[in-house]
Amino acid sequence: MSTGIMATLEALRDRLELLPGVQSCKIGLEANISPDDYPIIRIVPSDLRPHGTTGYRLDCEALIYFGQPIQPFDDVPDAAGRVRLEKLYAALLDMDLTIRDTVYANSGQCFETVLDEDRLDTYKLMALKVRVVG
Repeated sequence: MSTGIMATLEALRDRLELLPGVQSCKIGLEANISPDDYPIIRIVPSDLRPHGTTGYRLDCEALIYFGQPIQPFDDVPDAAGRVRLEKLYAALLDMDLTIRDTVYANSGQCFETVLDEDRLDTYKLMALKVRVVG
């Protein structure tokens, strides 16, 4: 990767790891993620393209994965009275908005968020597609 793109991704990582409740934030989706790593954010670059006509700068599309462990017996309501998965969805949707705000504040673009459709038993995971320039 270009040092410009890597510096941009590292700066984004450094800002995202400061978000409330984030336990770990890294570039790349490593295979050995453990429950101790959650709540997580992972920035996974997926596509590089020349930016503008000179090509000295690059557009980088990436997926920002984020998730939290499922607490199956979490019957303590949040401020809106939600428990279990509804409470977890609300927290992750808030996290999605906060990540989007961070990307926008760093001159990036945000697109769709893909959800896991409740297919994972131990955690909820979502992925926000973004574009940054470096």
